[in-house]
Amino acid sequence: MERQRSEEVIKKGPWTAEEDEVLLNFVNSYGPRDWSSIRSMGLLPRTGKSCRLRWVNKLRPNLKIGCKFSAEEERVVIDLQARFGNKWASIASYLPGRTDNDVKNFWSSRQKRLARILQSPPKSSNSQRSKGKATAVPEMATSQVTRTSV
Repeated sequence: MERQRSEEVIKKGPWTAEEDEVLLNFVNSYGPRDWSSIRSMGLLPRTGKSCRLRWVNKLRPNLKIGCKFSAEEERVVIDLQARFGNKWASIASYLPGRTDNDVKNFWSSRQKRLARILQSPPKSSNSQRSKGKATAVPEMATSQVTRTSV
């Protein structure tokens, strides 16, 4: 005998402007907490986790969306990554308006940029490039990168 359960429909995928408005109104009324009550109150067919992530990553008023990291923010990320490792949420807690995903993406882009710099041959001051000669990476440059990437 098979049990019949009425499955609640949980919406997945892109958020609509109307859903964002409902979520903003909820947060304005109750504060940014008790996320699962949004569905239990019948306000949105989304999970509490989905609502919390939408608020944290897209709708919070103090988010720095589309802004480059300042020199100070870069320094903080580099220092804290050396201290905490890849604990992006912990690092983001030191940077107001930045999400853990912002910090992770910044770090990843920085690592790729450093790798590209180390792989490209140094530009010579001569107009001709040396043909067939291997170019060595200066010892100082590799030791600096190794220290910061740990």
